[in-house]
Amino acid sequence: MKKEKPIPNSVEIIDEHLDNFFDSEEILVLHEKESEIIHSDIIIVKPSEKRNYNILLTCGLSALPMKVPDEYENLKFAEITMLLPTDWKLNYEDFESEDNYWPIRTLKQLSKYPHLNDTWLGERHTIPLDKTHNVNHRFDSVILLESIELSEDFTYIKTDKKEIYLFAAIPLYKEELEYQQEHGTDKLLELFEEFDIEEVIDINRKNVCI
Repeated sequence: MKKEKPIPNSVEIIDEHLDNFFDSEEILVLHEKESEIIHSDIIIVKPSEKRNYNILLTCGLSALPMKVPDEYENLKFAEITMLLPTDWKLNYEDFESEDNYWPIRTLKQLSKYPHLNDTWLGERHTIPLDKTHNVNHRFDSVILLESIELSEDFTYIKTDKKEIYLFAAIPLYKEELEYQQEHGTDKLLELFEEFDIEEVIDINRKNVCI
């Protein structure tokens, strides 16, 4: 019986990748205390003079390959990003409030989703949000897209051990998800462009389908 090759450690790959873009003092890691399937940390990259938003990044999803169709074999490793405004409260004591914590909860959910459900996550996929907690927004789901704010050399990690794609999670309202399912992602993105919907999360942004 052929023995499978061990999967390279994504933590080391992502750490080295971040070192190419940010100083260590810009980075905060929220370590997961109890893990299911995979150990999923959330990395926060703080704003800077050149970057007027917080970058949130999963670190764990790519620990295991996703079950991708044969034609998408190169997409079996991924991580997810979210961009938050500079005034978002991201200190540990702030996470007692779900209004501050829900993006982190969402990223943890996404990082485990394909491994718990024997599926995969890729560009234009939509995933329902955890709605078991009271929050200060009306978003219903997220759609995964190619990032506009983050450069391609940041959102694609290639080493001799592993290729990792970073997809941006954009929250959607219920009506936007329904529109996307009926008319397609291109039509939804046309509305986003028409109404200047940005990648940085705004909990009060316009619902483009109302």
